[in-house]
Amino acid sequence: MTAVTVAIQDDICTPREEVFTWFYHSENFAHAPLVFRSTWATDTQHEAGSERDILMVAGWYHEEITAVDPGHTIHYRVTKSFPSVRQDFTEVLFESICEDITRVTWTIEVDVPTPWKQTALSQAAGTMARLLYRSILRQGKKELE
Repeated sequence: MTAVTVAIQDDICTPREEVFTWFYHSENFAHAPLVFRSTWATDTQHEAGSERDILMVAGWYHEEITAVDPGHTIHYRVTKSFPSVRQDFTEVLFESICEDITRVTWTIEVDVPTPWKQTALSQAAGTMARLLYRSILRQGKKELE
């Protein structure tokens, strides 16, 4: 496996609970210019075991929320996608820098499961992930500040 780890980070001048809530309600992701749609695929939403579909400029992703520590972390993984990627670990971490500043760190491990040029394709997927998730992070910052 040639997984690429991508981490993006930004500080948002808003209290941590508000920032967490914006990102946990992933339907907000569709406000970002590179995300076309983000909808919940299960009756349960906003909890571990929930599933969602996200359509972005890079493709379609069916994700499962794997763990939530309210106000602190969201973990999820991609269970299906087109084009095919392996993204077994993603974490969104929320840290209070001070009372009204929250640091958001989004860490993604992505791999392209193919026998042909896997390293190069995984690196390209990492670059695309960086662009996509940075656009969501910037949109959250824009709406929250």
